Amino acid sequence: MRRIAIVGISGSGKTSVARRLRAVTGLPLYHMDQLFWRGAWEAVPEQEYLAAHANLIEAHAWIIEGFLDPTMASRARAADLVVYLDISPLRCALNVVIRWLKHQRVARDELPAAALERLNLSFLQVVVSGAEAPGIEDALRLAPNARVLRLRSRHATRILERLLADECSVQSAFRMAPKFR
Repeated sequence: MRRIAIVGISGSGKTSVARRLRAVTGLPLYHMDQLFWRGAWEAVPEQEYLAAHANLIEAHAWIIEGFLDPTMASRARAADLVVYLDISPLRCALNVVIRWLKHQRVARDELPAAALERLNLSFLQVVVSGAEAPGIEDALRLAPNARVLRLRSRHATRILERLLADECSVQSAFRMAPKFR
């Protein structure tokens, strides 16, 4: 498995899962927030963002974490595996609040230094209502052959990490084993 897309609504744990999967797979990790934001939450123009996204998915190996909508369905089509963190919107909203508390003074690693966390009620309402989910579902419908693993709990993400770690260990053992002639 060389290309893994991790998608989900805001606060679903995409970045955390992606970092743990990078640790067990050794695959390079890319955050869509790095392509989308500049400075203090200044959005990159859409065409520039989509062009950068198109270039990124052409790479041979990656873990890409971030929001997915129909304009970026090509990521799901290019991935060997799409991990859809379909976590309860209420849990995601709690995660957003916790993230805001942690990063009011220091930006998250995957964001520009000036992008300190901010929280407003309209964004929190989007998360609580699960309003981002239909865009994800629409994008996945545009990738009908994608292998999608829908995880609905943190426990399920831990199981996935163990399975991928085992797969990487087996692949490494085969690469290092002497060949018979």
